[in-house]
Amino acid sequence: MTLTAAGNDQLPQPTKLLAQRDDYTTCHIYLPDEPQRLPAIALDGNFYSFFRSLQDAAKTLSILRKLSAKGEQTVMTPTKRGYAIWVYESDAVLATGRGSKTRNLPPSFGPANSWIVSDDQAGYNTCSLKVPDLPDVVPGLANGQRLFSLYRRESDPKTALSLGSRLSQRGDEIVILVGDAGYAICVYEPSATIVRT
Repeated sequence: MTLTAAGNDQLPQPTKLLAQRDDYTTCHIYLPDEPQRLPAIALDGNFYSFFRSLQDAAKTLSILRKLSAKGEQTVMTPTKRGYAIWVYESDAVLATGRGSKTRNLPPSFGPANSWIVSDDQAGYNTCSLKVPDLPDVVPGLANGQRLFSLYRRESDPKTALSLGSRLSQRGDEIVILVGDAGYAICVYEPSATIVRT
């Protein structure tokens, strides 16, 4: 897990990695500059329009990383054939049925935030951490005052997405670091401290 100083100096936006269909509500929305209603999902009181469907996990992670780096908040949902990517729409209005003034959506609450970054993402630096419930010093990432310990390295992108979804579903904020050698899944450690070497 090596980060360089080069790269985008904007901090990435969070991604929600959903694990199952029951985690969100489907709907349709209208956008101010779009006359057609668009397929969307509702999550945490926000609307996300459909962006793209993919079968390949590596490509899915790559697109999520690029959208996040450009300042887009995203959601990834599993599909029968792969993954769907949804993008946050701040100006969205719920499309209601004919003759209906409002449509109540059941509340849906998403998992913890995830960040998908590349190994040249500015603002993320490698470090060594002391975590209170671990006996040894562990490798980690520092993003300002937020510290993430290395949970596991994965070479398979599908496994990295699945593990990231499970961890965020149980409430862990995570970072998936995308590098040439694979994927490093890191977990937020609120009580960790940096070990100076």
